[in-house]
Amino acid sequence: MKSDVRDNLKTVIKDKGYIQAHIAQRANITEAALSQILNKQRRLEANEMFDICRAIDMTPMEVMEYVPANTEDAGKEVG
Repeated sequence: MKSDVRDNLKTVIKDKGYIQAHIAQRANITEAALSQILNKQRRLEANEMFDICRAIDMTPMEVMEYVPANTEDAGKEVG
């Protein structure tokens, strides 16, 4: 199954404790537009991707390859 970068963006914002309103402001898009993008109700334009990545201090590649903190240890043996 093909992953959607919007899922990773949503996870990064949540994991890092960012406030969507602040990210939207830094990315120069409306809060409603950011919410629609993250909830897959609207497509993500390339320029918006770059602006959002800049707002969260990550590159698009870092966002695409992002692994949530709570799953990094999944599957590892303890002890």
